[in-house]
Amino acid sequence: MAAAGAAAVAANGFGLPDGDGGTPAHSALPPATAQVTRQTLLDTQTETGDLGYGDTTKVASRLSGTLTGLPVPGSTVKRGQAIFRIDNAPVVLLYGKLPAYRALSTGAEGGDVKQFEQNLSALGYDGFTVDDEYTASTASAVKQWQEDLGLTETGTVELGRVVYVAGAVRVDSYDAELGDAAQPGESVLSYTGSNRVVTVELDVEDQRLAKKGPR
Repeated sequence: MAAAGAAAVAANGFGLPDGDGGTPAHSALPPATAQVTRQTLLDTQTETGDLGYGDTTKVASRLSGTLTGLPVPGSTVKRGQAIFRIDNAPVVLLYGKLPAYRALSTGAEGGDVKQFEQNLSALGYDGFTVDDEYTASTASAVKQWQEDLGLTETGTVELGRVVYVAGAVRVDSYDAELGDAAQPGESVLSYTGSNRVVTVELDVEDQRLAKKGPR
């Protein structure tokens, strides 16, 4: 009887669970951990877009005559090149924000003179000062430009001989056909920008996605 009692005491002394469950022993080990890193939070949303060249712009003739030349649709027209031809003479594309609104000749002054002279200089012509005054030196450079284009060397830039755009353009479609009578104010062709763009229609609440500059 004494031996049996000793065995029972020994069993309780080695940590067997009590009947009330007890409190588990505290552990010295830390909880699960993860390294803290700095990163950019991303906002991702998928939308359907159309790949193209953006909005189209019409080019109207300011000259009367017969339409004798058109660039190939899809081709790019750059500074100094013909955007179309009237009576087999080129209407020349130049870069600028101010539309041509008058003929330019010796004695003319203004922002349109400076814009034209900037283009003339960019095309490699010299011997004049790029400013807002159309001088005899400007007229001499214009005569050289006219000779290179196959135009009569008058030294005067007639209204309608140049078309100003922001940069190189891509010919999109024709609004007239070869052989048509060109009239001032009538559209000849439509163009777009030369770079491809994706157009996406967004709801107003998603306008936060349409910020300038993102990829």
